Amino acid sequence: MSLRLRILALIGLFLLLMAAAGGAVMVANARDAVRAEMASALELGGALGLAMAERGEMPGGIGILNGMGLRHLRFIGPDGLPQPEPAERRAPDWFAALIGGEPLERRLDTGELGGDLRIVAEPWDEIAEVWEDMSDLAAAMLAVGLLLMAAAHLAVGRALAPLSRLEAGVERLRAGDYAFAVDGRGVPELDRLGAGIAALADGLAAAERENRQAGQRIVAAQDAERREIAREIHDELGAALFAIKVDAGRILRLRDGAADSEAAERAAKILDTAAEVHRLSRRILARLRPALLDQLPLSEALAELTGEWMRRQPDIAVTLTIEPPAAMADLDGCDEVLRLTVYRLVQESLVNAFRHAAPSAVAVALRIDPDMVEITIIDDGPGLPSGGDAGKSGFGISGMAERVRTLGGTLAIGTAAGGGTRVSARLCRPALSPSSPPALERMT
Repeated sequence: MSLRLRILALIGLFLLLMAAAGGAVMVANARDAVRAEMASALELGGALGLAMAERGEMPGGIGILNGMGLRHLRFIGPDGLPQPEPAERRAPDWFAALIGGEPLERRLDTGELGGDLRIVAEPWDEIAEVWEDMSDLAAAMLAVGLLLMAAAHLAVGRALAPLSRLEAGVERLRAGDYAFAVDGRGVPELDRLGAGIAALADGLAAAERENRQAGQRIVAAQDAERREIAREIHDELGAALFAIKVDAGRILRLRDGAADSEAAERAAKILDTAAEVHRLSRRILARLRPALLDQLPLSEALAELTGEWMRRQPDIAVTLTIEPPAAMADLDGCDEVLRLTVYRLVQESLVNAFRHAAPSAVAVALRIDPDMVEITIIDDGPGLPSGGDAGKSGFGISGMAERVRTLGGTLAIGTAAGGGTRVSARLCRPALSPSSPPALERMT
């Protein structure tokens, strides 16, 4: 049950208790009043009966007494006549029983003047008046109670409105939006609660910034380490392989005679091995550090990447869209960590699409905002298998998901609207500062 309903239920219970207490007091007072009225009516009836008997008009005077229209009273002679009809009961029997109204009777002995006279006092008219008064009062109390409940509903709603805004603010905090405004509408308790949540939001925002900066430094350090490894492979291993190729080529040129045939064969094998190691080193270099990013801006490197796949798979349409086109320079000017992450994400997604999806078309779209870069790769393949886990897409995507999370972004893999697979990522664009990691040097 919501807090509003609980408050309204308490108010309604309080009103019911007040109505019950008021009704109990009124019933008790009405019971005493009816008893007093009946006793007074009997006294009056006795006095009238004695007066009539002293005047010698009994028993014929009984009809006169009943014809006087006295409320609550009936006069009955010794022979039971005349006996008019009892008064009509205009109140429910249960209410009459609650009031305790029962007819009271008094016998008056007039002796030789007229014999016994029975005087009956009936409370039905009095109980009916009490019933009408209490019915009218109950209707008025019901109307006032409904008005009070309606007013309480509005008042409680206005009083709890800041709580709804605080709840919405907390939900935004859970979603990562740390802009929280205190709005307690002048209620001291809610103002203090809002101030506490705002302080918590500021702390979370500061921690998020620190984590993001730390993640950027970690990723930048990893990229720098990979660059150094790539440089070592390029410089040291490349030079050694080149020397091996030169020596093996020299052996081939110096071959002469049968003995040299074996040397020539071994030299050829050395050349083949050196070529294989060279291809392997180039693949390792491409994984460690895309050479295109050292030669081209990011937008052109992505265009070259998609174009290379189109040349490899001419039957598959690969498109690249960057929105808005005017922001292409901003994309090219992004910090080195972000540029490498965008390139790697597109590269891994294309590899997965061509390796597993067998699509006829793949669309790569980038949207650049002042604070965010959004990347979307959609293919028209069969999509994810039923019950499959989008998070288990191979080591490449898993590593990119970890990298994206480290940089404070989000990565989602799922089924596209028209079928196929959709990979979407949102990456924050860090503000450049003197403490930002420097761009990696160009490899030669």
